[in-house]
Amino acid sequence: MLLNDHRHSRVALQLIDGLLAFSALFLAYWIRIQLLPAALPIESREIGDSFIYLPYALLMAVATPIVLERRGFYRHLALSSSGRIASLLEVALILFLLAISLIFFFKESPSRLVFLFFVPTLTLILFLRQTLLQKLRLFRKLNRKYSTNLILISDTEFGARRWPDLFSDSGSGIRVARHLNPAKTSLDDFVQILHDESAGIVLFEVESTNLAWATQAIQACEEEGVEAWLSTHFVGAKIAQAHFEEVLDQNLLVFRTTRAGAWQSILKMIFDRVASALLIILISPLLLLIWVAIRLESSGPAIFCQKRSGRHGAPFTMYKFRTMVTDAEMRQAELKAMNEMSGPVFKIKNDPRVTRVG
Repeated sequence: MLLNDHRHSRVALQLIDGLLAFSALFLAYWIRIQLLPAALPIESREIGDSFIYLPYALLMAVATPIVLERRGFYRHLALSSSGRIASLLEVALILFLLAISLIFFFKESPSRLVFLFFVPTLTLILFLRQTLLQKLRLFRKLNRKYSTNLILISDTEFGARRWPDLFSDSGSGIRVARHLNPAKTSLDDFVQILHDESAGIVLFEVESTNLAWATQAIQACEEEGVEAWLSTHFVGAKIAQAHFEEVLDQNLLVFRTTRAGAWQSILKMIFDRVASALLIILISPLLLLIWVAIRLESSGPAIFCQKRSGRHGAPFTMYKFRTMVTDAEMRQAELKAMNEMSGPVFKIKNDPRVTRVG
């Protein structure tokens, strides 16, 4: 069956959520024209025909799976919880703001109340879908309906206990059929167990001392057509997240501490530069006054430049308004005995090198 495979299940859920979002907007429209006038004296004819809302419904159908994806609702075999209604409400609010922004941008006039009702409607529908999915997974778990047998390769007692519990609680349809310790299992026995258990997945969580054995076992999985999962537990990374990336036609396991993706990084870079430029233009009269004050108060350039260490220690040139006399760096040796800090930091209370403007 299609939903027996977690990859297909993920795509199916995204399609279902898109359809639910499409339906939620028209359900909100129906609430506005049918239920609300019965309770409040509001004219229904002012909100327009349902055809006006079709482009917005299509937009919600496309945007909803994307936003849910970004919020982590489709993570690979993620443990779902029926208590995520607050997160679903947050997703619905993001979509509401998106729709309202487009209304103002294109200067259209659909009813704002329809989109306001869309928020609780979509939240409730997605919550019910999630609850139903949880019930289905629980049913499969109680009736031992497993779609895939998994062989767990772990050399620690913690891993041997943790993974069966995780798969059991997730209701993913994956059964941990056997646990093997690489130190006590030969490769020939491993291959035989693959056949005996009809395994579809082998999960490796081993220490670095058993990586050589795991490498040969993964090659055996490749020959047998069995999917192999390798935990990055052996690296011991606490913050960095592992991602597979293709670099120069080579597959690399990349550990990155920053979570932002490529698009987020590009948008942040554009925002930083545009916002900085606009801010400089906005306060340029004040900057000009400061520049004039520095030049009148003391001779020398008003702008001070210095080499500093930036990202990954790469040097860059920093520019700032000069707050000290022009020979401040040369006079630092004379004032070394008065330094109040230790190490490379130099600081003096009432530093005589500081100008009145500084």
